[in-house]
Amino acid sequence: MDDTTYQHKRGDSFDILVTIPARFADGYFVGYTVTSQIRQTNGGAKVADLTCTWVDAATTRALRLQCIDTTAWPPGPAQFDVQFKRTSDNFVLSSTTAQILIAPDITREG
Repeated sequence: MDDTTYQHKRGDSFDILVTIPARFADGYFVGYTVTSQIRQTNGGAKVADLTCTWVDAATTRALRLQCIDTTAWPPGPAQFDVQFKRTSDNFVLSSTTAQILIAPDITREG
């Protein structure tokens, strides 16, 4: 992940693709459990747990992060990272922290 601040419209489904850096060989993260959360920047309250799925579980090159229903997400600055935990020995490695701005949605149903 880079230093870019992403804008996400509250109520829109959150769905992003994270590419694993080239310094990790194909399949490096096989045998790891992957988790991710979005938390408010001020105070750290949890906004959501993200669903993490590999695009190709054999190569572990790209990871899809999703949350379908974001209608309850509070507007404002937030952040997330991805945590990789090796199941064989509980070794933990986290990605860099990404910044996100949760913005109100202008167009609404009805």
